[in-house]
Formats: sequence, C-alpha cells, structure tokens
Amino acid sequence: MPFVSDWRGERLDDGFIAHRIGELSDYQVLNGCLGEVQAQDEGELWLLCDAQTRLSERIALAESTRRRP
Repeated sequence: MPFVSDWRGERLDDGFIAHRIGELSDYQVLNGCLGEVQAQDEGELWLLCDAQTRLSERIALAESTRRRP
C-alpha cells in the first residue's frame, strides 16, 4: 500500500486505518490535527493522510508565528 510519509497504515476487516508516526504538538491537536484516520479504501486513506499531513504543517507554521514577539 503506497503511503504518505510519517504515517503507518494497516488493513482492517472493514477498511483501513493509519497512525501518525510522529507526535503532534498540543497546538496542532487543539486546531484539528489527528493522530489516526480511518477509511474504507486505500485511496481514501491516502487522501486523508495527505490532508492531515498538510494541515499539521500549516498549523505548525501558525504556531511558530504565534510565538514571535
């Protein structure tokens, strides 16, 4: 199963699940980033992982600008 980096996926009886390999900051979690996603097929799972990766990158950028004096 081709995967987005930073995610580990597996097949379940009723679909697929992926877990983020790295940790999220509290700020990322507070703003909607997930550590786990579930889907019915591989394509959906890939899209969810990609979307969550992009979201976590953008939220991390917002977090870094928030810390500026």
